[in-house]
Amino acid sequence: MTQSTVFAALRHGLDNAGALQNPADVHGTLTGLLCMNDAADAAAALDDEPNDALRQAMAALREMTLEGLFDPDLSFTPLLPDDEVTLATRVQALAGWCSGFLYGLGSEQGNVDELDLEQLSPEVREVVHDLSQLARVGLTAEDSDAESAEADYAELVEYVRVGVQMIFLELRPARNGPERRESLH
Repeated sequence: MTQSTVFAALRHGLDNAGALQNPADVHGTLTGLLCMNDAADAAAALDDEPNDALRQAMAALREMTLEGLFDPDLSFTPLLPDDEVTLATRVQALAGWCSGFLYGLGSEQGNVDELDLEQLSPEVREVVHDLSQLARVGLTAEDSDAESAEADYAELVEYVRVGVQMIFLELRPARNGPERRESLH
């Protein structure tokens, strides 16, 4: 399944369930939860109780997300709108994804042990700080017209992608063994 297919399917499931969240927010929250506890229930990323179809979609999204996080080739990608969507909408979705990720990372549902930022490496603390800044990012009228804004957006998405992998690997180093990856298939 492509990212755009997953995004559209999740959007449809959220809309049908009457949820107010969007796919980027939900995936960010789910990813944060999984960084703290890879056994977290995917439904914990939702504000409301999901219907059966949405629960199934969330379970599939959980597995897809874990596959990316555990992939030795670092294939994890935040679930964001396609490039055909306006840049302003994509930037807003990226901010929502980062906000959701931080919420999931600190959520009681995700915590096996409480997250103590002081116990993290300086590099990972910096990434967490940067994600908190990105959660507030937005475009001005000048930014949305600039040709370089697209390149800047792509760089931010790549930074988030790699930064989340760093956080996951630092919080869950013992779970990178081949026996764990095989169990996800």
